[in-house]
Amino acid sequence: MPPCICRLVIWTTTIGILLQVILADRDCDVTYSSTATKGDSFSSPRWPSQYPNNKRCVYKFVGLTSERVRIKFEQFDLQGMSPDCRNDYIDVYVQLTNVNDPLLDAELLGRFCGDDMQEDLPRLLISTHNVIIIIFFSDDSKSDAGFVGSFSFIDASVYNVGTLINPNSCNFKITSKDRRQGNIVSPTYPGTYPNNLHCTYEFHGNPGERIKIKFIDFSIFHGDDYCPFDYVLIKDGRDHSYAEDIGVFCGRYDDVTLFSSREFLFIEFVTRSGRVSFDKNSLHNIADYKFDRKGFNISYEFSTDFIRYDLRKTPEATHVTGTECDVRISSNGGSEGSIESPGYPTDFPRNTTCRYYLDGEMNRLRLEKVKVNFKDFYISGHIQKCVEGFLGVTYEGHRKSNVIDEKFCGHLWPPELVSQDARLILTFDTHGASKAGFVAKYQFLSDYAIPGEDIGQDGQCVFLFESKKGESGSFNSPRYPENYTEDTECVYIFRPRERNEKLLISFVIFGLGPDNIPRYGHQSRKCLNTSDFLELSELNEGMVDNRYTPVNMFCGDIFPAPIIAHQEIKFRFKSQKGSSHQGFKAVYEFMPNEGLQKKCGSVIESDGKGGIIKSPRYPSKYERRTFCEWKIVASKPQNKIMIELASFKIEGTMSGDDGNGCKTAVLRVQKGDEMIELCGTFNESELSKEAVISEEDTEVVQFLVSSEAVGQKGFQISWTEIHVAAGTCYGFQCKQTGHCIASDLRCNQLPNCGPGDNSDEVCSHLASSRGPKPEKVQVVHIVIGTSISVFFCVVLLICGVYHRKKFRPRDRHLPETDHVEVRYVAASSGSNTTDRLLTIDKSENSRSSAHTPEKNDHGLANDQTDFADHNADAKATVIDHDNNVNNSNSLRHNHNTLPQEKPSTSTNPRPVTAPKIQKVSIV
Repeated sequence: MPPCICRLVIWTTTIGILLQVILADRDCDVTYSSTATKGDSFSSPRWPSQYPNNKRCVYKFVGLTSERVRIKFEQFDLQGMSPDCRNDYIDVYVQLTNVNDPLLDAELLGRFCGDDMQEDLPRLLISTHNVIIIIFFSDDSKSDAGFVGSFSFIDASVYNVGTLINPNSCNFKITSKDRRQGNIVSPTYPGTYPNNLHCTYEFHGNPGERIKIKFIDFSIFHGDDYCPFDYVLIKDGRDHSYAEDIGVFCGRYDDVTLFSSREFLFIEFVTRSGRVSFDKNSLHNIADYKFDRKGFNISYEFSTDFIRYDLRKTPEATHVTGTECDVRISSNGGSEGSIESPGYPTDFPRNTTCRYYLDGEMNRLRLEKVKVNFKDFYISGHIQKCVEGFLGVTYEGHRKSNVIDEKFCGHLWPPELVSQDARLILTFDTHGASKAGFVAKYQFLSDYAIPGEDIGQDGQCVFLFESKKGESGSFNSPRYPENYTEDTECVYIFRPRERNEKLLISFVIFGLGPDNIPRYGHQSRKCLNTSDFLELSELNEGMVDNRYTPVNMFCGDIFPAPIIAHQEIKFRFKSQKGSSHQGFKAVYEFMPNEGLQKKCGSVIESDGKGGIIKSPRYPSKYERRTFCEWKIVASKPQNKIMIELASFKIEGTMSGDDGNGCKTAVLRVQKGDEMIELCGTFNESELSKEAVISEEDTEVVQFLVSSEAVGQKGFQISWTEIHVAAGTCYGFQCKQTGHCIASDLRCNQLPNCGPGDNSDEVCSHLASSRGPKPEKVQVVHIVIGTSISVFFCVVLLICGVYHRKKFRPRDRHLPETDHVEVRYVAASSGSNTTDRLLTIDKSENSRSSAHTPEKNDHGLANDQTDFADHNADAKATVIDHDNNVNNSNSLRHNHNTLPQEKPSTSTNPRPVTAPKIQKVSIV
């Protein structure tokens, strides 16, 4: 091809492309009419390339008056992030009645941007009339791919669900004369419904007819459980004002079926703007379109064939609104009656499910349970599978209303059924059954929700707990965990199996309301007659008229301490009129004696002095299920025993504190006819305030730990025998309390005189008035001794360094061949001259040159001088005192004067250097 022709083709193609782009950018407003096409695609400018900046395009979709516009986006990618959409976006209008309606006054469905991965983009749009307008905006910043979608014009008759009550409204009337069955759909179903809709649907049937509706598809924005934004309200009646509510619905539902009780039904559909989701995050302002707002598709049917329960046979029964044949039977206070299946005995409804709700009383005054006994029963099928219909039982109707606990079928009658709360639900299902029917008698009984064997007569609250029927378990106040009923009395009897069996009880919950009684430390609580209380009594076989003897009484909100029983006991709970509180729960264990940790406790016969009692494993943690008992007997009948705390740390807090009391562990000390209970942690000042004195010559101390305990350090207590006698105290007389105790108890580092009196510990050899603990004294002595030793070692080290520096020779540069020789000179025994020790520097070369030992003035070899043998040295080196007295004086006063040495025999003699005296020791 010639070059000129090639250039012409290239220029022609380029100009065509430019013209196409220019024309496309200049004219992006498009109108799609139903008269031209019934469906096609549309897209943003330059699709699939990126759309241009600074564009405004209007897409108009106009159908016939008998049509609706349907738009579905296939791909969507506009710069920006919803819901702000500050860059590029589209505005969608679906509620226009005419293509020329002013958009400023029109309702905006929404503004959309981002990409098609976001959850807040509507996938499908349906117009409320025959017009949809979409406006596309792009700014001067970057651009993205744009969008592409399809449109079609669909028949609008599906949205004409009935007769319009008012023109240009969304209010319809549906009658059985016009259509006996059909569907109603929301105005834009299945597209995203718009804001601020209000539609009503009134169903009118013929007399004797009932209306059945079923949710085929239901997707309404779910803002909260009470549907505060969009909802569908269904009423069982003719109009909005007087009809009974069946329910308010929002969210997603599938296969929900509802019935009217008569020939009228009312449905209302409401949408709002400004939706937020309280389910996830109330501040999440893009929650609107994250939920698929399709609306609803509901089928309906008018019929006279729906089941009606004959309420005349059961006066207490009422029809459950919104159901076909569900019945509610409510108690009138211990009432009873009978129920039967629909159509019994000749006919039964096929492929139907009916429920019977038997509701006992549940209020401040009374709590009931339901008992059902069958008089006739048959449902085709086998009890193992029950695939051809069944009768289901729900024992906890209030807590698990959607759970069927047991199913019955066949010809065998079900056993007696007893509910586990105030509601029993029977579900009668005939799907697939060839024959079905039953008759049953129901009875509402007082229910105290107490485990154990009910032995009460005429509805009395009496329960028995025997070890042969259960070694462990729990018991509680009536109706627990609900508040107990007012003006109620219940009895709990615990019966061990054998004499060697013990019963251990501990409370895990206790709240009988405020007792309004002042509490003072560990003093026993006194419950008023106006308080709710729990009374403990023990069996007394010797008493005929009253077999049980009261032992203790508990009230208020302070936990009772653990209880150990050796025989049959009884609790009696009593609530006053107008009083209802949380109540209590306790656990119990029947166990043999070996089941308790009993390596503790004894009978202590005093010798007139005192002693110490410690918790097991003290100071380590004590163990669970521990029971110890100490019995201390004074040496004389008139004397008494005093108990004082030396160290104390047990779980719990005293009743005067802000805690729960001695919940899991307790120390009990006898004081007269009652046992004082102690627990918690005591500091030094608190320990000195606690003391108990026996009223007679015997004192009993008990330590009990429940199975729920964790463990603490325990306790150490001091017991002292107080001598009671007229006249002079022959032991030690306490200064403050005046107690007379044994003199051996003085300065034993334990309290023995009583609260506020530590005169027995005022000793000259102790630092503190009470006396420090022995282990603490040892630690203090060790620390002080170690500190003093370290101090003196440091001082000696400093002195040694200082002394060495001060007396170190100044001339340290000696010849390497020099050595140090030490001579010991001893005077004769009769001489007054002292011994002298001289340190002399000698030349090592002169010694090595001669190869013979050097001799001293007396002709002895220096190397052979034995300093260990003083007599031999003395003989070898004796110098006459008269001849050496001048030399001795010269050694004392002139360190440079030395004895004359013999000349060396070395062949290479060197000058003799006068040795330096390093040290002179005078003995």
